[in-house]
Amino acid sequence: MPIQTKCPSCGKTLQAPDALAGKNAKCPSCGTVVTVPNPTEEILDAEVAEPAPQPSGSSIADMLGEEQDYKLQNPYSAPAPPPEQRRPCPACGEMIPYAAAKCRFCGEIFDPTLKRKAQKSADPSQDMSTGDWVVAILCSGIGCIAGIVWMIQGKPKGSKMLIVSLCSSAVWTAVRFMIESMTHHVR
Repeated sequence: MPIQTKCPSCGKTLQAPDALAGKNAKCPSCGTVVTVPNPTEEILDAEVAEPAPQPSGSSIADMLGEEQDYKLQNPYSAPAPPPEQRRPCPACGEMIPYAAAKCRFCGEIFDPTLKRKAQKSADPSQDMSTGDWVVAILCSGIGCIAGIVWMIQGKPKGSKMLIVSLCSSAVWTAVRFMIESMTHHVR
């Protein structure tokens, strides 16, 4: 049977399991530390009797240890939700939910899709602009040179620019050969 006590600060009636008898716990309403009374303890002739031995094995008090702060349950409140599973952030070590896509402490992003989106928004030079496409298609020689320079600088759009320029160069060469072959047949 749970032990009932009153919080000295807010006056709410609280319930604690028998395992917390004689231990300190926090009031769920105001956070005040409350000593849970021990009904099995008796005071005889001004001497304090030995506390009743705690059951060994799998009691909550044994698992948590003596120095832990225990939280009392308010019998009139809704049950607390189950604790969320947490893991340390690989970047800063703070405890974050397992399903977190981003650390709220250091800002590290774990979701690959969000990480790519954040990198693109942080560095707009990663993707080819309209002008880059025009140069790569219409002036493929200059586009190849620009792509090689950007690749040397480590920009991701450099390889894209080089590939588009080489492909458009091949297309323009094929178009030129078709036009030349058609004009030779006409003569």
